[in-house]
Amino acid sequence: MMETCTRRSMLLGGMLVLAAPALISCVHRAARRLPRVGYLAGAATREFVEAFHGELSRLGYVPEGNLHLVVRLARPNTDDANRFAAELAAMDLDLIVAQALPYALLVRDANPHMPMVIGTGAGLVCNGFGRTMQRPGGIVTGMEELPPGLTARRLGLLTIAAPGVRRVGLLATTPASCGYEIQLADAQEAAKRLGVEVKPYRATNRDEIVQALHAMVHDGQQAFVNFQGGLSLANRQMIVDFAAKHRMPAIYQALLFAEAGGLMTWAPDQNEQMRAAARTMDKILRGKKPGDLPIRYPARYFLTLNRTAAKRIDLIFPRQLLAIADRVID
Repeated sequence: MMETCTRRSMLLGGMLVLAAPALISCVHRAARRLPRVGYLAGAATREFVEAFHGELSRLGYVPEGNLHLVVRLARPNTDDANRFAAELAAMDLDLIVAQALPYALLVRDANPHMPMVIGTGAGLVCNGFGRTMQRPGGIVTGMEELPPGLTARRLGLLTIAAPGVRRVGLLATTPASCGYEIQLADAQEAAKRLGVEVKPYRATNRDEIVQALHAMVHDGQQAFVNFQGGLSLANRQMIVDFAAKHRMPAIYQALLFAEAGGLMTWAPDQNEQMRAAARTMDKILRGKKPGDLPIRYPARYFLTLNRTAAKRIDLIFPRQLLAIADRVID
């Protein structure tokens, strides 16, 4: 009887030993914490949100399957962004993907220790999000949408489209300081070469945009360049409608302006920038440090012309501009 019990015990023990790796594996899978990512974006640019989600899907991420994704979409001209940034910054997240610089600034104010991927921004390094573009060295990386000469290029394209223009307003909604200053210096230097006068008009909310637009008309500005800035993008329809009403040629920083009726844009593929943000997020979740991932410029900028908008202000695009356009909207 004792021998039988011993044999049974040995057999049971052997079965448990053999089963142990599988049991431990199951326990580990059950206990493994899903990656937790916050996503803060603008409700007025849902195309960018869809691009981000589409790339996550392509990369194999399934929200609440293998990724806990907390999405907050801020309505334009509200305090949503402040509230959502503080909310996300207080959560137990692995990182936050901030669609644009204004959101990243708010997250950093709320929690300077939160790792981030910034989808796009003007002046990431000079705003303190990295030591250098090649090696940010901290807890943030992303896409820098202000390469050298960008604003000069836009001003030059505008003067080709409207060669009679001599006074150009600079509509600036860029947050913080250095991104604005870089664009302003770039425009002022280019203006000397192009023989035009430029004057900046800054705005930090929708009402100030309206005031700035009316001030440009009052001051006799004949056209304007729209600086980088999520605030102007969120209010793009109002801006392009004002330009059309007052017959002011203008060049903008995002394709969405041309699709809303704006005259012309010199812009990167911002949907691709959001897809790139998803890929960067993936690298970080797989073990890369944000500070080791370079801040990059967009691979290419595209010229879009809106011929319908041109007709509204009795403007005809010259052949040299049409020849280099990537897209013409009729």
